[in-house]
Amino acid sequence: MLHAVPELLDALETRLIEGEDPAALLSGIRWSELVGWPEDAMAARTLKQRIIAIQTLIMGLQSPLRAAFSEMSDAPVYGRGGFPAEAPVRVQRLHGKV
Repeated sequence: MLHAVPELLDALETRLIEGEDPAALLSGIRWSELVGWPEDAMAARTLKQRIIAIQTLIMGLQSPLRAAFSEMSDAPVYGRGGFPAEAPVRVQRLHGKV
């Protein structure tokens, strides 16, 4: 069992890169017993950057699945700003007194 936060992040990242399921790793952790939490602001920023890197890795691994599922669905695909790609563009005009 892992006991330190840096070891946990290393193991999680390794499993994700190797294509293994991290569920077994994460389910066996006693979160209240983890040590190695940051003690100062610099260490907290470093830990946050590691977590963001792992989140980015997870999103990258999910991208092909999301693309495949969106092609199989009849629902409209969302574009920029969260609006459906086929939605008509709305133009708002400001009316004022001249």
